[in-house]
Amino acid sequence: MLERQELISNFIRNELNDVPNILNRELSKNNKKFNTRDELDEIKGYVNTFLNEDTSNKIVVLPGLRGVGKTTLILQLYEYLLKEKNIPPRNVLYVSFDDLNDFVECNIREMVEIYLKDMFNANLRTLNEKVFIFIDESQIDKKWAKTGKIIYDKSYNIFIIFTGSSALHLEQNNDLARRMRKKSLTPLNYTQHLKLKYDLNVGTLSNDLGDMIFTGNIDSAVKSEFEANNLLTNCLDYSSNDWDEYFKFGAFPILFDKKTHREICEDLVEITERVITKDMSQIKEISSSNQSNAKRILRYFALQQPGELTQANLANYLKTSTANVNKILDLLEKTHLIFHCEPYGGSAKRVKKSWKYYFATPSIRHALSRKVGNPLLGSDDYEGLLLENLIASNLFNLSNKEFTNFTIYYDANKKTNVDFLIQRESENIIPIEVGRGKKKKSQIKHAINRYDCEYGIVVANNTKAIEKRGEVIYIPPKTFSFL
Repeated sequence: MLERQELISNFIRNELNDVPNILNRELSKNNKKFNTRDELDEIKGYVNTFLNEDTSNKIVVLPGLRGVGKTTLILQLYEYLLKEKNIPPRNVLYVSFDDLNDFVECNIREMVEIYLKDMFNANLRTLNEKVFIFIDESQIDKKWAKTGKIIYDKSYNIFIIFTGSSALHLEQNNDLARRMRKKSLTPLNYTQHLKLKYDLNVGTLSNDLGDMIFTGNIDSAVKSEFEANNLLTNCLDYSSNDWDEYFKFGAFPILFDKKTHREICEDLVEITERVITKDMSQIKEISSSNQSNAKRILRYFALQQPGELTQANLANYLKTSTANVNKILDLLEKTHLIFHCEPYGGSAKRVKKSWKYYFATPSIRHALSRKVGNPLLGSDDYEGLLLENLIASNLFNLSNKEFTNFTIYYDANKKTNVDFLIQRESENIIPIEVGRGKKKKSQIKHAINRYDCEYGIVVANNTKAIEKRGEVIYIPPKTFSFL
């Protein structure tokens, strides 16, 4: 029987031999290369500075939900190193740590040390060649961050990328935090969707929309919106119903090739179940009964309007304690399957009022709704709920970007309330009202007056393009999804 170390060595050698040969198959279809996420260019920049002896950005962490394209991005970087930077294949190691641990129990540090000894007859300190190590599903090793710090401190010649579930977000190793670059890969907004699916670049529209939301100045956004719509109109490959497909079935590049809505929904449900059964347990030990409870909570959310439930009601539904419900909700948020908005107001109001929960994308909500048979399916009310989720998702992802700092609240007033209130630190509140049909301006006007706002935003089908009428900015839902 082979020794454990020899099993690990054999696995590494197989990966070094196999991965270069599968790149074409994994990165193209019908001889057409897959398009790339913007994050790839940023990481290429880190690689190039590393090759030029600048070692300040030699550890990159890429957390994200399953299906958002982490593995594809890493393989595209692998191909870049081999074909454009002429790095020898033995100097680039890609390992799915999940696969390795199914084969033989191992930790990341041990794997790296065996790789260096076998391939270079070296250790971390004596290695004198540039080496690239990409580790997918890194969160399986609870000590991945500690290992990253050790590699950073002991070797100038290793560039390492840790990818995996959103559990990587939770690493509190402050020593590594100062050394690494963390880039969260979120589900695709419509700008990213168009780039990956059609290789269409809509320019500065996303940034211009962000500036418009926080300044109230629509000029740049109007110009960018016009140019983007013109680009789509003149693209022969672009389908006129593409946005409707994206709205209900999109945001995950892994689903681009699926032919039917049923297939897409089945895969989205499977993604949520794998997050619960695998990723949640890597954050914190969770019983099988609480895994079942987590699935039931997600299905319950799919049937409810945001904000309609309290933890007590949910505990009663699950026949468990409110403390257990809160624990499960916290874990679901840490996986990034769901997120919450708190009510606007003082701390007393936030304690008394329930939080509103949203799915990471409306497509996840839609897939679960189809699975459980939501009676609202197809109605205007249902479409409105999906749109509210889309706007919440875009705002949430924007709020978590670098150099963007604002908080999303919901309006807890019982009468004439709007859907969202956003605020940058001590700046003025910006109210946002969402609706699938044509929204009247009474609610947004009340919010502007109540919170003494300079302007408010309505996302609805009132217009076909961005408009500002008085103190109200109207944005079509499709345009907002470019944010």
